[in-house]
Amino acid sequence: MAIQLVTDQLSNVLDDTFRSQLVGNFKTIEKALNYLDGAQDRLSLDQDKINQDFKNIKDNNKNRDANVQAIVNILSDYDVPIQIVNGKVVEIEEGE
Repeated sequence: MAIQLVTDQLSNVLDDTFRSQLVGNFKTIEKALNYLDGAQDRLSLDQDKINQDFKNIKDNNKNRDANVQAIVNILSDYDVPIQIVNGKVVEIEEGE
């Protein structure tokens, strides 16, 4: 959206036309600034939501990893030959 302000067409005389052109310019600028302000607010809200979603994902991954480790530990206590290698649960040979 291009914003067109009255610039070099401003009246040389301080009359109603000049005043109207200036008022029109200020209204156009105000509208654009309000739009940018609203866009900044929406962007900040979106960024906050993205940050919260990212934190939730990290927390969920930590919980999942802890749960998997707990399961592996329990199974190991019962002599089930598994362990975590490179982040994966793998079956191991007896005696390793």
